Amino acid sequence: MDYDALFLGFGPITHVFAKKLIRKGYKVGAVTERSVEREAKTELSSDSFTIMNWRSAIVQKITSESTYIGWRQSPQNQPLGKELISWVKSAKLETRKIHHLSSASVYAGHKELFSESDYDFRMKKVKMNSKQELENLVLEIGQEKQVGFVNYRISNVYGSGLNQGFINESIHNIKNNHPIRLFKQINLVRDYLLIDDLIEVFIELRLNDFTDEMLNLSSGHGMAISEIVSELQELNSNNLKFIEVEAPAGILSRSVLSCERLKGIIPWKPIRVEEALKLLMQDLV
Repeated sequence: MDYDALFLGFGPITHVFAKKLIRKGYKVGAVTERSVEREAKTELSSDSFTIMNWRSAIVQKITSESTYIGWRQSPQNQPLGKELISWVKSAKLETRKIHHLSSASVYAGHKELFSESDYDFRMKKVKMNSKQELENLVLEIGQEKQVGFVNYRISNVYGSGLNQGFINESIHNIKNNHPIRLFKQINLVRDYLLIDDLIEVFIELRLNDFTDEMLNLSSGHGMAISEIVSELQELNSNNLKFIEVEAPAGILSRSVLSCERLKGIIPWKPIRVEEALKLLMQDLV
């Protein structure tokens, strides 16, 4: 089967991306073991979209212009996981380029801005988190298949249709009259990226011939949790409720990604959080 874009792993972000590609007339395939298969078939019902489970995929010969890996962790310890990875590495899957949806969690330490060189996925470590392990796996796949690949290190994504992350969870809680969850004694600073901007950058980069093997997809602008709370309060007519919880051990107080390399590849001016929140909160006012 031939596809313009193939998704290995199909979560909320890749779901939104697939919808955009289908609307543009592209043929899209998705390989997933998640329980979204029936829901996705209904919502994305189209001659341009095919979704299949691992068992179905590994016996097929598939060609894809662009392949997107959106796994949260390596499949190798799951049933059929090793077979799936072998299939991805084999000639049964032909692709021009592999795009891995990684995250800011590959970075560690204390820096004002993390640039791509602050974590080298080619340097194997004794102990790696799930995203670092996946970047290592993508390196193996790219080398064995002799195809281009890139690890997109994506900052905190928010917007319509998403549930995870501080902004998404807070808007959901406000809507349902639940308290906003804050960490005790720590005012996290993160950079945030609207899902609409992320999908547009995916489309811009899909057929771009840039050769970087790691690329931050971020706003480059750090914003403290307290600032977001102030914005949400200003946009909400009722007093917000809060609940404090313990912060996870080892959490970085600041994690902001530089987007200078991205700016050198495409025109890049993402919407600021303050503006996006006004749109997202309109139906709650």
